[in-house]
Amino acid sequence: MTIPKTYRILTALFVFACANLTGHFVLIGSGMFPEPGMALILLTGAIILLLSSSKKAFYFILLPLAFAHAIYTPTGLNFGAPSYQYIASVFSTDLLETKEFLLQIPFSSYVIAFLIPILLLVQYKSAVKFGVKFYRNKAFITLSALLFAYHLPIAEPMKETVSSTVKIYDEMNKLKQMAQSDNWGKSTLENSRYDDYVIILGESARKDYHHAYGYPIHNTPFMSNAKGTLIDGFRSAGTNTVASLRLMLTLPNKEKWEPNYSLSLVDLVKSAGIKTYWLSNQGLLGEFDTPVSSLASKSDETLFLKKGGSFNSTNYSDFDLLPQLSQVLASPIQGKRFIVLHIYGAHPLACDRVEDYPKIFKEEDIDPRYAYLNCYISSIKKTDDLLKQIYEQLQENEQKTHRTFSMLYFADHGLCHQQDEKHQVLFNQNCFSQAHHDVPLFKISSDDTERKEYKVFKSGLNFLEGIANWMGIKNPQLHEENLFSNEADQEDFGLQKRINEKYRQERDPAVDIRSKPE
Repeated sequence: MTIPKTYRILTALFVFACANLTGHFVLIGSGMFPEPGMALILLTGAIILLLSSSKKAFYFILLPLAFAHAIYTPTGLNFGAPSYQYIASVFSTDLLETKEFLLQIPFSSYVIAFLIPILLLVQYKSAVKFGVKFYRNKAFITLSALLFAYHLPIAEPMKETVSSTVKIYDEMNKLKQMAQSDNWGKSTLENSRYDDYVIILGESARKDYHHAYGYPIHNTPFMSNAKGTLIDGFRSAGTNTVASLRLMLTLPNKEKWEPNYSLSLVDLVKSAGIKTYWLSNQGLLGEFDTPVSSLASKSDETLFLKKGGSFNSTNYSDFDLLPQLSQVLASPIQGKRFIVLHIYGAHPLACDRVEDYPKIFKEEDIDPRYAYLNCYISSIKKTDDLLKQIYEQLQENEQKTHRTFSMLYFADHGLCHQQDEKHQVLFNQNCFSQAHHDVPLFKISSDDTERKEYKVFKSGLNFLEGIANWMGIKNPQLHEENLFSNEADQEDFGLQKRINEKYRQERDPAVDIRSKPE
């Protein structure tokens, strides 16, 4: 007898619905998926339909599995996934205890358990009776294959890309909404010691490639010898500029690692009556196109050397910020100033950073594999030279105007090693190691008379509160944090756990490039 096409289509929809409903009950009944996603339900339904295509597979594999799930479902729905404790209790429970346990379970849980094999049999018998054969449908097979692939490790890059894109889109919308918001209220100044506070915000600078932190090549003569405070143990909040600074330049939710753009550093400083300046060698990319430029745009005065373009639109030198700083310092002002210089530092490609600066080694004096690292350590020396010149400008300004000052330098994140096809050692932002979080932190002030070096842990998630303490800003929403004390932060807010779970575990030490080619 020929079955009408309409009946077959309706039966196919019915069978498909039964298989997916069964899959949903199996998943929630296992106790492992209290709220399974649609993709997982469809995948389970596809497995049911494919195993139902064979009589032997259905009766000897699928149906026994369904009965096993059905038996556990009342427990899974109410007490969660199987565990050592549950299995052990099965062997140690007497009949009375079993009866008491079963009476605790709601009747609805037994109904769901009963429906698992019933729905399975109904979909199988209906498919056989009306000749519904999903395994012959190319569209079904293709979609099932994609579902399987989606749940394999091979799909992780795609899922991460989609997830990150959605998060960035959501964050950009928040930025636009919060661009003019400021939830600090009124802040006060207590024991604010200096007239000018200057932050030099570095880029891609690993702590262990600085001589000041033990690197054997002398590339930080200023930072290694100046009278000030060097912190060895500061850990940035992210592994790239945006991920790090959106948490360090706002008062973040430290438990969820989420920024709060309505509680930004610039707004905090302004709430204390301090005039703010942002001088940047990074890209602007439109007024609110990135979290960093959005936070910078809140300053009273801003200057982006790369106006309206991306970070690599024009290769400006960090030294080009010095005349801009000189103009700011020369402008008359009565109150305090807060100045941020966002430099290009050691940003990849590092060799572009030292086009106007001599490399530490000649190419013939080092192994060719280390040509890029030669650029990198030279870019750090260039930054150290920049710090020295900024300090000298501030000193000169103090002599003219009697304005005291304090300046600090830190980097947003580090990098990790990779090799190209020629085995040249490079740096990359797309691999991860603990070195991504280990960055320099150095402070020097006009009244410093001695050098201090503290090897203590400081969390980047406390950075804003540490800056407030440095400047003497008080606000009810702030906790007391001292970036430059000899006492370690008590909490890392899950940073080490994240490193252990996600980042490369093997050591990624700095490379001494002084070895000669053989």
